Amino acid sequence: MERVKIEAVLREKTGKETAKKVRFKGNIPAIVYGRGENCAVQISPASLKVLNSVHFSQSAVIDMELSGDKKKENFSVLIKDMQYNPLTEAIMHIDFIRVSLEEKIRVNVPVVLKGEPKGLKEEGVLEQILWQIVIEALPLDIPEKVEVEVSHLGIGNSVHVSEVKLADNLKIVNSPEETIATVVEKVEEIVATAADEAAPTGPEVIKEKKEEVEGEEGKEEGAKGKEEEKPKEEAKPKEEAKGKDAGKGKK
Repeated sequence: MERVKIEAVLREKTGKETAKKVRFKGNIPAIVYGRGENCAVQISPASLKVLNSVHFSQSAVIDMELSGDKKKENFSVLIKDMQYNPLTEAIMHIDFIRVSLEEKIRVNVPVVLKGEPKGLKEEGVLEQILWQIVIEALPLDIPEKVEVEVSHLGIGNSVHVSEVKLADNLKIVNSPEETIATVVEKVEEIVATAADEAAPTGPEVIKEKKEEVEGEEGKEEGAKGKEEEKPKEEAKPKEEAKGKDAGKGKK
């Protein structure tokens, strides 16, 4: 288990504006959760380099020295979560969780595949399904990574969680049936030909159909218009007939 030491300073105020001021000075805002209380802190660039040396691993035990209120406090933490700037990918915020070195915890540990599957010589492709394994153990007993042997895998073969062997002080929380990696047949990509590229696209065909439909609708509307005009013409002779009958009555 990797173990490093960093320094942190207590923040009296929280909020977006305070966090901006902290970043402007080159520090990183952070929160420490757990063990009965939460506290807002800030991490210096020097401490950030220390965390970078362990690749910000969530399984690395971090000894934090917190300064504030005219006193210093030392305790152990793990990285719980990190927030990045979506454009620059710079670290914007870190969440730590306080832990006891004498109590078991559950941590996500990276899975690293070891060896070259024999299925690759048969033009197979290795696919990793599970990238992390949840391990329950004391903080200092948790490994940096879990190596899984895959050199024996042929096409159609897989390796599962049940096949991973760890020390007795480490417990895997994942289901034994979960697949870690498998070797599958290589699927050949279909390359489009020049004739396919020259073929008319979908939207153009749809447009032609749309114009045909609009044309049919226009014909129907024209037919309806003619039918509506016919009753008016038929009504005229009736009016004339009424006029003749009225004349007869006067005589």
